[in-house]
Amino acid sequence: MTKIESDVVRVGMPLVHGANLYPMVKPQGTEIRGIKTAQKDGVEVSSITFTNLDCTYVETVRHISSDGSLPLEVFAKRPARDLYRAVVVHVDVEEGGDITLSDLEKSLREVRKCDALLVDANSYTDKWLTRSRGVIDVREYNLGSPYFSTEAMRGIISQGVAILGGNFPSFSNPKTKEGFGVDMIAEFYKTKENMILAPLLNLKKVHDLVVALQVNPIEIPGWCGLPCSPVVYQGELKRLFLEYLERALHPQESREL
Repeated sequence: MTKIESDVVRVGMPLVHGANLYPMVKPQGTEIRGIKTAQKDGVEVSSITFTNLDCTYVETVRHISSDGSLPLEVFAKRPARDLYRAVVVHVDVEEGGDITLSDLEKSLREVRKCDALLVDANSYTDKWLTRSRGVIDVREYNLGSPYFSTEAMRGIISQGVAILGGNFPSFSNPKTKEGFGVDMIAEFYKTKENMILAPLLNLKKVHDLVVALQVNPIEIPGWCGLPCSPVVYQGELKRLFLEYLERALHPQESREL
């Protein structure tokens, strides 16, 4: 692996035929089929049908409420659009276990207001993709998900995290009566432009604590959750992106320096 390859980590899930990451929420999965072939028609064309929950997505409060900004509206207001400073934390948690405040506390000290926090829970989704031979379509994927404890979510919220990302599908206890622990998610979304980014892959390849995150959403107007192909930059590339980010977010301070 070259230096630049190790510094650019693609953390999004692929869009795969037959995948349905949330079968307890919806019956529809991803359908990819060829409708024209080069041999027969002189051109290759495929039809792709999927929902905004069938691969890595970024979503706002509009996923659970009719009030608030859509992802594209959030990005449009930011000088750096979908580029964020992010802190990455690797947590040793069992399937179905809770991620506690003590698991995150040290890393949370590095978080600045409006940063992203990316949480690696023992490569949960990476392992499920291997286990399911690349196609996840079972309830157990959600029901066995690690999740944030109430205290952990309070710490995340109080630190001013703007994007909360992780390599697991349910951020609150999926086995609660409310279903998917909407209580603490709603609390996180009280800051109207906060967003969730999930499920992620390859976080084990991220070695830096502080990185640059580019969300890379597909621009679909009107959608509360957008499929995306996020990238993490570490090493020397991270430094360049974070310098640009600092200039974009604080142009006056940059000129004074």
